[in-house]
Amino acid sequence: GQGYNQPRLSQICQETSLDIINIGFVNVFPDVGQGGWPGSNFGNQCNGQTYTNADGEATQLLSGCQQIADDIPVCQQAGKKVFISLGGAYPADGQIIDNDDSARDFADFLWGAFGPETDAWVAQNGPRPFGDAVVDGFDFDIEHNGPTGYAALARRLRDNFSEFPSKQFYLSAAPQCLSPDAQLSNAIQFASFDFIWVQFYNTDPCSARAWVDGDVTSDFTFDAWIAAIKLGGNPSAKLFIGLPADPTQAYYVSPDEVETLVEEYMGRYPENFGGIMIWEATASDENQIDGRSYAANMKSVLL
Repeated sequence: GQGYNQPRLSQICQETSLDIINIGFVNVFPDVGQGGWPGSNFGNQCNGQTYTNADGEATQLLSGCQQIADDIPVCQQAGKKVFISLGGAYPADGQIIDNDDSARDFADFLWGAFGPETDAWVAQNGPRPFGDAVVDGFDFDIEHNGPTGYAALARRLRDNFSEFPSKQFYLSAAPQCLSPDAQLSNAIQFASFDFIWVQFYNTDPCSARAWVDGDVTSDFTFDAWIAAIKLGGNPSAKLFIGLPADPTQAYYVSPDEVETLVEEYMGRYPENFGGIMIWEATASDENQIDGRSYAANMKSVLL
């Protein structure tokens, strides 16, 4: 996350109800990044230092992230999967890929920087923001500027995964709830994602809040996203209901209300229903209900 007051990743991983944790964000892409590299923002988890590229040019890629480097293995030893997330809400002009060739180059950079350390990457003095730590997957939270390049990026990451068969890697996507999504529906159709966690908030007609309220104008799109998955690159992908954990947000849904929602859609789609995605971990930890975090309450709903 990008919060100024978030706890360490290792503390988040003590939450037994969480199975997958996304680290956000790589929020500037190489075609528009300083020095031709991606940029990142991990909030208070890094010290603000950044890399310079091979030509000595400054980049926006954070280098001083020792806390994350130390904490990823702790999380993995606790049975968590840790993904690196691409995109986010800001900056809007940072999420641009010029074409499919650029997308494949970006995928190779991400793999070198955050995947298993390779001799070739070391030989070219490639950056390793999290040191020897290896993430378990790559998440696409693309919110701006259209679909160009994301299917090619996902497919190239899959190709790279196949070169390291001793570990399972994953791809996930977090589209907005309107279907089709302007940024990610094309990638979901033409590349294989394991998890689709739809953001059923921030867009009123298709929000979980509107469904719970019984709004006659509600267009809750879980059915539409199931249909998109069935016609997409991985018909077996798991679909998650994305919800905000902060009770002050307009689209917040209480645990009791979520239970009704889960019963309905887990019952309809047992093969593809994956669970609940929460935005975000710090808000969940601060939202204590009956002595438990929002995430822990969501886990109880699912069991």
